[in-house]
Amino acid sequence: MSSPGSNQASLPGGHVEISDNAIIAVIHDAVLSCYGVVDMAPRSLRSAIGKRLGIDSAERGIGISVNDDTLTIDLSVVAEYGTPIFTVATNVMQTVKFRVEEILGMKVDRVNINVDGLHVSDAYGGSA
Repeated sequence: MSSPGSNQASLPGGHVEISDNAIIAVIHDAVLSCYGVVDMAPRSLRSAIGKRLGIDSAERGIGISVNDDTLTIDLSVVAEYGTPIFTVATNVMQTVKFRVEEILGMKVDRVNINVDGLHVSDAYGGSA
């Protein structure tokens, strides 16, 4: 209970629920902000077909599970050819963990990265 003159605000009763879509949106933004990540890779046949048809989804390449109030995140990414893959993956892990915990207030237990492809840019003789 707050006493008069206290700086602490009284919070109403209730609870906060964060949807999977909100969690995925934060993760998606965090991953694509990382140096060396070009795109998310499909994690399922449905996702792969959607990508081929030009249907973009923030869910593509992201799997989440909540267990005992902690989050486990599985990511499939496409990295830029020529970037140090281990460094890119480590950066993605740290960035995703930080952003999810900072923005959503959820504890992240693990961030698993699968580099499912490499993108070769024009600098290496590939197509953009």
